[in-house]
Amino acid sequence: MLINFPYIQRDSPVHRLDARAKLLLLFAFSFAVAQTSNFWVILAALIGAMLYYRQTYLKWSETRRTWYFVIALNIMIVLSNFFVSGGVIIRGTDVVTPHVFYQLPFIGFTSSSPFIGITALPISIENLTFLATQAMRNFGIAFLAISLPYTTNPSHIARAIKGLGVPDNISYAVDLTFRFLPTVGRDFSTTMDAQRARGFEIDKLRGGVFGKIARLAPLIVPLVIGSIVGAEDIINAMELRCFGSGKRSWLTELRFRRIDQLVVILTLITFFAITILNILGNYYASGPLHILHIQGIPYALFTH
Repeated sequence: MLINFPYIQRDSPVHRLDARAKLLLLFAFSFAVAQTSNFWVILAALIGAMLYYRQTYLKWSETRRTWYFVIALNIMIVLSNFFVSGGVIIRGTDVVTPHVFYQLPFIGFTSSSPFIGITALPISIENLTFLATQAMRNFGIAFLAISLPYTTNPSHIARAIKGLGVPDNISYAVDLTFRFLPTVGRDFSTTMDAQRARGFEIDKLRGGVFGKIARLAPLIVPLVIGSIVGAEDIINAMELRCFGSGKRSWLTELRFRRIDQLVVILTLITFFAITILNILGNYYASGPLHILHIQGIPYALFTH
């Protein structure tokens, strides 16, 4: 049986929002913040996302594990991007003369054979600002993304995606995707408990990396086979209901309230304003219309 992410039923402003409004807000926010690396714009977006998340009334004890994963993943992505790119600032951002204050010896690519060697990794105000901007952007998206499964009834997900104009088959595929990871996690826990009851000691695996992987077969094989069997059951159930033969009806009907309409209107206005400002910034080399193409660093703080 499929299960879902831990939806927490609670009476909060975000819980009462229509699922379509929350999905549209998440997508629009993600695409909007991806159009700029301006420190202050991203900071304002992060603050707005934090205020939105605060309205979910979610407790730290309820989302602790999810946030541990998000924090670790964000740090890994930002740092790996920084070192792999050699501290390069994103294209489209005006950086004429970087303010480098340290050269860090690091392994990088060279122009001659063997094409890998010790190079200087510049540590500057600009790339550190870009580093912080990336982290804030990811956390801003995370605040909206984490609140979605915890505050949205699982039965509303597919209906909300369908309500955004997506075909039935794609809507149901996304709904199954939402259920896949927690279902596999449940099956893995069940399989591990069953194998431990049979004397399999997973905590005392010996040998190298490949040896340990080979000894995990009593866990991996039942999990993979169970997933395949579960997928076949879903396919058979969909075929029995003639899924895909015509327009589908949905058990749950979603209705927009005034607050939902207001959220959608403000979301679309903000998204299109950011997009237009980003496009106009390519034609104006300075001024307010170029704000999304600068980092917004107050250099006066570093010149004294």
